[in-house]
Amino acid sequence: MYRETVQSEKLYSRVARRYDEVFERAMLSEARLTQLARQTMDDRRVLDLACGNGRWLDRFSPESYVGLDLNARMLDEARRRHPRATFLRGDMTALPFPDASFDGVMSMFGAMGHLPPDGQRRMVDEIHRVLAPDGMAILTNGNMWSPFNLPTTLLGNRVRLEGVRFRVFSSNPSRLALLVDRFRVLRLESYDYSYIPILPLKFLSCLLGHDYRSGYERLMEILGFCRYIPRLRWFGKQLVAVCQKA
Repeated sequence: MYRETVQSEKLYSRVARRYDEVFERAMLSEARLTQLARQTMDDRRVLDLACGNGRWLDRFSPESYVGLDLNARMLDEARRRHPRATFLRGDMTALPFPDASFDGVMSMFGAMGHLPPDGQRRMVDEIHRVLAPDGMAILTNGNMWSPFNLPTTLLGNRVRLEGVRFRVFSSNPSRLALLVDRFRVLRLESYDYSYIPILPLKFLSCLLGHDYRSGYERLMEILGFCRYIPRLRWFGKQLVAVCQKA
């Protein structure tokens, strides 16, 4: 296991019970990611890598589902949330499944970024191996081309969150495309505009008696149209690649 991965696991152990609260803003910015998941993963045999608390099972409808994560506490939360689903503890750079076991593989929320470049390559090779021919993959990672990730880049990709220091290995569009060159890349775009503070919206929504979550989600959806504007298409903090095994 990579040292960087071990360090990031300390964070997830600490926030397992508060995961949805700690990452609320980022989760409210995932409308586009949810749309892509439904388009490509519905009615498939799906493997969810770094599944966390299993929250993606609330967003799409697979034929069958296996969630794999390294963190025991996050898996406890996933099993509590979805007691009938299958969740396993394992390393996404050495998947415990035979070749061509799944029709779809997803890795959401930039989990890839907790692996150094060598680990990311091993992860992608394993995804390719366990996918059936014409199988689909959705892969995400941090976007170094986003101006809103510049502070992290200047700090040597070192992050402090919830009192835990760890390192992330973000990507850029060309680097991510090169990483998945064994696949046919159907989409490569940025998303996640959650750098916009949520507290002012919470305050305003409280005064008006509205749900701040729906308001923030709507704002994120509007900003998501930046992907159609050449000069703004890489402003999102995260990258997503939708790929198909040739």
